[in-house]
Amino acid sequence: MKLSKISAVIAAAATAVSMMAVSVSATNWANAGYADGNPDTCTIVSTDENSMTFTAPAGGQQVKARVTAGDLLDDPTLVKSATWTVTYTIADDVPGCWLGGACYFGCKNSTGYEINADYDEEGNAYFAEKVKTVTDDAKFLLDSEVLNADSELVFMDWSSAADINKINITISDLKFFDADGNEIAQKPYEGAAASTTETAPAGDSATTSTKTGNVPAAAVAAVMAVAGTAAVISRKRK
Repeated sequence: MKLSKISAVIAAAATAVSMMAVSVSATNWANAGYADGNPDTCTIVSTDENSMTFTAPAGGQQVKARVTAGDLLDDPTLVKSATWTVTYTIADDVPGCWLGGACYFGCKNSTGYEINADYDEEGNAYFAEKVKTVTDDAKFLLDSEVLNADSELVFMDWSSAADINKINITISDLKFFDADGNEIAQKPYEGAAASTTETAPAGDSATTSTKTGNVPAAAVAAVMAVAGTAAVISRKRK
């Protein structure tokens, strides 16, 4: 095998590593719940390492989902800014209305966002698109604006829409940054622990799904194996 071909194999494997590596913005949404100690403010629909989806148990009220900074980060005091995506998935029979909200960090509100309804020729409000996506962010500039392990991140919708319980709100791509603008690594997702181990068919050994934190190491090992194989082939061809 020529050196150029060996290099190509290694490069391909390295590319695979970059694709397999888990983003540091994967978020431990496992302990997300309702805010204000009031279960009427939120129902968690689903969570995974990328997102949290919630809705209201009943209409006509503000919806508030909570997660604690200490569940997400080893050292929340390093956070100087944060960004995330908010997605509304709206049922077909929900009339048009204003939607909007923000995240309260215990020391300040985020910039906030709003989604406006569409209107037909007769002036009736409706949602032409049933999935609406916006972004939000927060910057912690003052000395008093510091997150700690007990700080609650409360993602909320302020609209109190009558049919808000027919709207799912998803928070995704949550990222934290330090004073130099570097993304801060987050704790791995701890949810669905029972599903990480699969029962193998008779005669096969049980397989365990790779946990988030182990993917980069496994991928690097794969590259090293490829590189070693290529080197052996090269020596045999000489």
